[in-house]
Amino acid sequence: MKEQISTLPTFNRIRITYTIYPESKRLCDVSNISSIVDKFFSDALVELGKLPDDNYLYLPEVNYRFGAIDKTNPRVEILIEEL
Repeated sequence: MKEQISTLPTFNRIRITYTIYPESKRLCDVSNISSIVDKFFSDALVELGKLPDDNYLYLPEVNYRFGAIDKTNPRVEILIEEL
């Protein structure tokens, strides 16, 4: 993630939306997957100097979504919106 995060601008206050695209139709818990990604991603934003902190003053909203099944490219997409 470091390479991708280093290309981002510096933010002050943001909302993050995680959209998961699992590999199979097997039922999964969107929040279990997204919350793990969020923990590491939010901490990385702070550690790499892109966000002052990941508390509610700087990151007041986090959303988790199911996108679709994607057998060829399973992933979690992250949308950052400045508030």
